[in-house]
Amino acid sequence: MPSVEFFPVLASGFVLRRLESPYVYNTAEDQLYELDEEAFSFLKRCNGIAPFSKLVLDAGEDSRESIEYMLNEGIIYLQEAAGRRRIKAARSPVPSLRYLLLNITNRCNLKCRHCYLGESGNKEIGAGSFERTVLQFEDMGGLKLLISGGEPLMHSKFWELMDVLPSCEMRVVVLSNGTLIGEDEAKKLARYADEVQISIDGIRSHDLLRGKGSYDRAMRGISALQDCGIPVSIATMVHRYNTGEFPGMQELFSDLGVLSWSVGVPCAVGNMRANMDFTLPPEEAASFLGYGFGAGAHESTGDYTCGSHMCSVSPDGAVSKCGFFEDEPVGSANDLRAAWTKLCRDYLWDIGELECHGCEVVHECRGGCRFRAKQYGGMLAPDPLLCHANGVTSFL
Repeated sequence: MPSVEFFPVLASGFVLRRLESPYVYNTAEDQLYELDEEAFSFLKRCNGIAPFSKLVLDAGEDSRESIEYMLNEGIIYLQEAAGRRRIKAARSPVPSLRYLLLNITNRCNLKCRHCYLGESGNKEIGAGSFERTVLQFEDMGGLKLLISGGEPLMHSKFWELMDVLPSCEMRVVVLSNGTLIGEDEAKKLARYADEVQISIDGIRSHDLLRGKGSYDRAMRGISALQDCGIPVSIATMVHRYNTGEFPGMQELFSDLGVLSWSVGVPCAVGNMRANMDFTLPPEEAASFLGYGFGAGAHESTGDYTCGSHMCSVSPDGAVSKCGFFEDEPVGSANDLRAAWTKLCRDYLWDIGELECHGCEVVHECRGGCRFRAKQYGGMLAPDPLLCHANGVTSFL
C-alpha cells in the first residue's frame, strides 16, 4: 500500500457492470471478474477524485487484500494528482444482454455456398439507428458488440458508423471474410476494434466454398491486421471438402498466433439448400467440434438453453434470437429493452423444458442449438449434432 497520498482510478478498458451480480469487465482481454458488493462499491468510487487513504479507510481493513489484487491485476492504478474519470455502472435486465450481434448490412462481395442469409441484397442500417442501438446496448450492461453483415466493410458508411464506438465502453469485434482488408483498412480498424474475426473454411478447400482467390485475400487480410496489432480470431465451418484439412488448419492457426479458433457446422438454410453436397450428417460433422482453441462461445448461464445473453439485430433494425431466426423477429432495436424482454419470454427456455432434460450432459450442452433442433425435430427437441459430439444417442 502506498505511503503517500494517491488517487485510485479504474483503469482504461475496465468497465463496471451489474449483470446477474456485480462484475468488472476487461474489454481488451475479454475477461470478466465477478465482484462482491463491497468491491463493486469500492471500484465505483475509483474515479480519480477520492484519495486512496479515504477509500481504504471506508472499505475497512478486510479489503486490503482485494485492493492489492486489483492493483496487481491492473484493474485500478494510482495517480499522483486528482483527475476525474467518469465511471458508468450499467444495470442489466435479467437475464442480462451481454452480447449483441449487429448485422449492419446484407451486402457482400462474396457468394458463399453455405451462407445462411442466401443471396446478398442492398439493405444497410442507418447511422442514427446504429448509434441508438449501440447506446441502448451499453445502457443495458452490454459487454461485447459483434459487428457483422453480410460483409460489414461493404456498408456505404462503415467508417462513419465506427466513429460512434470510441465513446462507448464495450468490446468491439468485427466479423469479416477478410478479403477487403488491406493495410489502410487495418490501420483504421485499429482505432475501433478490439478483435477482428476472419472466416477461414479450409486451406485448399476454402475457395470451393467462398470463391476463387478468396483464401489468399483473406490470409493477406489477417497479415495486415496483425501487422497493425489487432488481435485476430478465426471461425471455421465444417463441410464435406475440408474434413482432411483440420490438422493442417490447427497447425497454421497456432503458428499465426491467432487469439482463438472456433469451429461450427452450418445449417441447411439459405445458400446451403442449393449446395447440400457440402453438408455432412450430424454424426460425421460432430467429430470435428473437438478442434479449435481459445475463447469459447457466448455461453448461457443458469438453467437456460442457448442464447440467454445474446440477440441479433438485422440491417432493418429487427431484433431476433440469432441470425437463423431473422424471419421471426420479436421487436425493433428502437426499443431494444422491450424486444429483449419479449425474446426472453418467447425464445428462451429452461433446460427442464427440453425433451432431453434427463440427459446427464444437458447442463453442459444446454440442448445445443435451438434452430438446428427445430430443423430436426422441434424447438424443444435435442440438437443431434451436440448429441453425437457428446456420445449421446438415447434421446435421438
